[in-house]
Amino acid sequence: MFNANCYNIMIVSPSDVVDERKIIKEAIYHWNEINSNKRKIVLLVSGWDINAHPDSGCHPQTSLNQQILKEADFVIAVFWNKIGTPTEEYPSGSIEEIMRHMEEGKKAFIYFSNLPIRRNQIDEEQSKKLDAFKEKIRKQAFYKEFSTLEELKSIINDDIQLISNELESPSQAQSVNRPTNSGKLSDYETQLLKLMNQKNDHSLQWVSTFGGKYINGTIVQDMRQIAEYERALKSLVRKNLIKPNRDGNIFSLTADGFDACESL
Repeated sequence: MFNANCYNIMIVSPSDVVDERKIIKEAIYHWNEINSNKRKIVLLVSGWDINAHPDSGCHPQTSLNQQILKEADFVIAVFWNKIGTPTEEYPSGSIEEIMRHMEEGKKAFIYFSNLPIRRNQIDEEQSKKLDAFKEKIRKQAFYKEFSTLEELKSIINDDIQLISNELESPSQAQSVNRPTNSGKLSDYETQLLKLMNQKNDHSLQWVSTFGGKYINGTIVQDMRQIAEYERALKSLVRKNLIKPNRDGNIFSLTADGFDACESL
C-alpha cells in the first residue's frame, strides 16, 4: 500500500504515428511499474484515443480541450508527415492542444520523426504546414527529432525521467501537485466502488461509446455525470483504492479498495 500524487500526461499527435503513440504509452507505464511505489508519483496517460467521449453540445476539439487538455500537467506531442485536421482557430487539433497548453505556462515535449516515408504516403500540403509549425515552435519551445523508433524510446525515457525529477522539486510541486486524500468518499466514488464489488472479478469498465460512456452495463450520456465519474475515478486512483489497466479503460480493486468496500 502506498499513497501517491497523480499527474496527467496528454499524448498529442495526428493519426499517422500509431507506433510512436504506443511507444510513449508503454514508456510511461514502464516508469510507473518501476518507480511509482518508491517515488510516490503516478503518471496517468490521457489522449483522444484513450478517454475522449462525444459531446453533442460543442465542437469536437472544444470537447477534447474541456475533457482532457485542461487536466493535463504535461503534453507529449509527436509528428511525422501529417499535421492533422484544422480547427476553428488553429492549423490542426494537435497544434491547438500544444499551444493552449503552453499558454497556461505548462511544459510540452515535442518530437518530430525523420523516419522514411513511401512516396505514395506523402501529403505535400500537410508536410508544408508541419514544416511551418516546426519553424514557428522553434522560437517558443525546445523540440527533439528522431530517425528510428529505438531512438524515440531512448528520448522518451530520458524525458519521462526529467518530468519525474521536476515533479519532485518544490517549485514544480507547488504548481501541479495534487495532494492525496484518503478521507471520506464522495457519492460518485461510493457508487463506483459498489459497482465493482458487485462483479465477480471486482472490475469496472469505463469505455467510450456513441453518445456517452459505458460503465459496467450502463450507458451514461449526461455530460455532468460523466465529468463527475471521471473525477471520482481519478480520486480513487490517487487514494490507491483502484488501479487502471494499461489502456485506462478497465479498473480493478486494490487491497485497500477491498477494505473500503467492506465498510460501504
